[in-house]
Parts: sequence; C-alpha cells; structure tokens
Amino acid sequence: MGQLTATEIKNLTTPGRYVDGDGLILNVAAGGPKGWILRVRIEGGRRDVGLGST
Repeated sequence: MGQLTATEIKNLTTPGRYVDGDGLILNVAAGGPKGWILRVRIEGGRRDVGLGST
C-alpha cells in the first residue's frame, strides 16, 4: 500500500524524489511541478517510466 497520502502530496514543495513504495516515485521539480515515475526492471536493466503529472 502507498506511503504518501493525498494531503502530503498536495503540500510537498521541496524539490526531490519521494518514494511511495513498490517502485512508485513522486518527483517534485524546482518551481513546483510534480510527476509520477514507475521504476521497473526489464531484462536485467532498470527503466524509469513516466506516468504523468499530479
């Protein structure tokens, strides 16, 4: 189950990556835009898949 709540996500303003669990990451960019990234392993390599903005 996810670790970030809707309220926490709404209030995040500090740039960085916030791990929600099971490879799901919330990326907060400078200036405030937020986007979701899913980190997966494919054929032994790591891939980051962008899932869109919040």
